[in-house]
Amino acid sequence: MANKVKEKALAALSDQGSLKILATIDENGASHLTPKGSLRFEDDRLLHWEILESSKTNRNLTRALWFDKTVSALAIAPDRSAYSFELKPIRNVVSGKLFSKHYEEAAAKFNGRGIAGVWIYEILSVSDQSAKTRIAEEKAARPYFTHLDQIAKKTDGR
Repeated sequence: MANKVKEKALAALSDQGSLKILATIDENGASHLTPKGSLRFEDDRLLHWEILESSKTNRNLTRALWFDKTVSALAIAPDRSAYSFELKPIRNVVSGKLFSKHYEEAAAKFNGRGIAGVWIYEILSVSDQSAKTRIAEEKAARPYFTHLDQIAKKTDGR
């Protein structure tokens, strides 16, 4: 089951129509969420471009790397299926072949504007966050945990 979820999640990341969001934590413990269209699974690794070296996301990722913290990502596919990822930042690539490849791709996409780096992640876990899946999981795990209005609807015929 877990491998099938991971396959679907990686397919959602690869879909150009998917919305991809990266969540990091700042020095005060506040979450910072930002869309990351460049988030992708490529050559057996998860990565994304960071456009601005001084961005809040880049600072938060550097802190996560230094202090062995995790970050999260969410991919919502065009069919509304959703997958969350727990990620460990591994490194920020700022030179070399990998960087150059992505720099050129970004420059072509953004009218000459390059990138500050390519963040690479280890995938620690993947979960299906689609409403249908989550409802089924909760019903199976907690069959007697039902909100009172749902019980009332069943008994009074509404």
